[in-house]
Amino acid sequence: MFEENTSYNPESMFDEIEEYTEHGKARMEAIRYAIQQADKHQDVPYMLFFRIIYCRESTFYGDGMELMIIFPELLALADKYPDTPGNPNFVFKYEMEHVMWVYKWILDNCNDFYQISMEDCKNFYEDYRKRCVSMGISLRNYYCSLYGFYKNIDSVFAEECFHKFEKLPRDAHSDCRACERNVEIKFYLDKDNLKKAEQLSKIIENFTLTCGGNHRSAWLRMKIAYMRYYMKHGDYEEAETFCYLIKNYMNGETEYECWEDFLACYAHTNIGKALKIYKDHWKEWLNTRCPIDLLYIEEKICVFFKELMKTRKKTNIKINYDASFPLYREEGNYKIAELYDFYYQRAYTLAQKFDVRNGTDFYQKRLERSILENENV
Repeated sequence: MFEENTSYNPESMFDEIEEYTEHGKARMEAIRYAIQQADKHQDVPYMLFFRIIYCRESTFYGDGMELMIIFPELLALADKYPDTPGNPNFVFKYEMEHVMWVYKWILDNCNDFYQISMEDCKNFYEDYRKRCVSMGISLRNYYCSLYGFYKNIDSVFAEECFHKFEKLPRDAHSDCRACERNVEIKFYLDKDNLKKAEQLSKIIENFTLTCGGNHRSAWLRMKIAYMRYYMKHGDYEEAETFCYLIKNYMNGETEYECWEDFLACYAHTNIGKALKIYKDHWKEWLNTRCPIDLLYIEEKICVFFKELMKTRKKTNIKINYDASFPLYREEGNYKIAELYDFYYQRAYTLAQKFDVRNGTDFYQKRLERSILENENV
């Protein structure tokens, strides 16, 4: 991207990355080169800054494991140079404050990647807690994140963490109020306390509380939570009304494109729509890199094929896969049961890996419920 013989100008490099480089692989490579140049010139502020934006790109547009690889470098640099002023492109007074914000994404990845051992997860949480205490940061986010990590491992401990999160004060390190409200709404929906969830939802429903530049962001996250609640309880007709709203307002933003949920919902209400969704999205789903996302997706695909076997008179189906599909056949003719078995084995393998890491059988049981008992979680 950059000419090797040009003089070192980190501000110009950043502007060029932002203006001319698409998110994803290309931008990751450009930022990696910028890191190399900052290191070569021992430019500490930009050694930190370029690693931070690499973490951002990895988290929102790349592979979360890239974040796990580079974060220890970033943290070590921040510890070595704790008084480095924050880059003016962001709001942090010191880069160490920005690094602590990035640390929240590390904690999220503990839940998302079975490859991170339980010991490492616990070490990340404890290190983060100690840093919060030493920097005078509220432990509100610590307990919120701990709740998210343990809710499928130790529900009693997780609930204790949630209520500590509720009671602790907000500060500059807290997520926005709308994001935190959605955590509360999801908690009470998980507890089947629909009345409490609906009370909490009013301030998002009427757009008094919004998140970021898109005033519908928090609203869409809330609608997704309700859609999943009704699917969990087998009320697919009601869930379908939420599918309709989400599809109408997601505007191509990938965060809200929960096509796998639509697939599972329509599998019960309109199998033709479900089949079209599968044919449109099978390849992107196959290439999903985040293990917890992939497990969730493949559970939903199993539900779809299970319903397709019930409703379709023929046992075979024609799907125009390409050669990237592991069961690819040039004639495109497949037994539905064969496709179901393929996805089930993939989902079960992932469920086992998460359960082994977590020391539970939660994901294996969830998979059995969602498929054998037709209860989506």
